[in-house]
Amino acid sequence: MKTVDISTSHNISIDYEAATVLNRGLALFVDLLVMLGYWLIMTLFLVTVGFSFIFSDMMTVAMYILVLLPIMFYSLISEFLMKGQTIGKLATGIRVVNLNGENASLNDYTLRWTFRIIDFWFSAGAIGALFVSTTEKGQRLGDILAQTAVVRNKPEQIYSINDVLGIDNRMKHTPTYLNAAIFTDEDMILIKNALNRVKKYPNEPHKQLIRDLATRAAETLRLDHVPEKKVTFLQTLLQDYILLTR
Repeated sequence: MKTVDISTSHNISIDYEAATVLNRGLALFVDLLVMLGYWLIMTLFLVTVGFSFIFSDMMTVAMYILVLLPIMFYSLISEFLMKGQTIGKLATGIRVVNLNGENASLNDYTLRWTFRIIDFWFSAGAIGALFVSTTEKGQRLGDILAQTAVVRNKPEQIYSINDVLGIDNRMKHTPTYLNAAIFTDEDMILIKNALNRVKKYPNEPHKQLIRDLATRAAETLRLDHVPEKKVTFLQTLLQDYILLTR
C-alpha cells in the first residue's frame, strides 16, 4: 500500500492511502457513465426541441455549447467545484489533494486536466496506469507536474482520545509526572501520532519531531532537563495523563 504524506498548515503530517490504479479506474468508469448519460439526455433534448433545424448551423453550435463543451471540461469543473472530486471520485471515496496540505488551486486542476490527454486519451490510460503503479505516491504525470496526488478520503494515521486511552492497562502504571494533567486531549493525540510515525518511519524528520515534542513537554512540565530517552519519556507522559485524568 502506497501512502501520501500530507503536511498541514499547522505542520502536522498525516498519512493518506494513495488511490490505486483500480480505484482511479473505477472512478473514471463512473465518470464516463455520467458523461454518456449527459450526452444522451442533452442530445435527445436538442433533437426534440430543435427537430426543425437538426441539420442547421444553429443545431451544430448548440451541440458544441450544451453538449460537447461540458463533457470536455467535466473533470476540471467538477474537481474545482467539489474540492478535488468528480462524481466518480465521490462514489469511490477518493479525491485530489495538494501535497502542501492545502486545497488544490484552479491552476493545479487545470494542469492535471491538460495532461489527461497524455495520461489517458492519447495512450488509452496506459501511461497514467504506468505512472500510478511505479511512482512513490501513486501519481500520474499530471499529478507530478501539478504537485498533487489522488488519495483515499480516510487518512491512515488518525487517532481519537479512545485510542490513546487504550494504550495500556492503567492499573499497572504508577505516574511519574504528577502534573501531566495540565496537558489536553489534543496534546496527547499529537504525541500518540508522533510516536506511531517514528516507529513506522524512523527517518530524521520524524525523529526531530519527537525531540521537539519532548522539549516542549519538558518545558511545560517545568523539568530541569529533557529526559535523554525521548520516546520513553513521551510514552510515560501518555500513561501518566491517562491515569491522572480518567
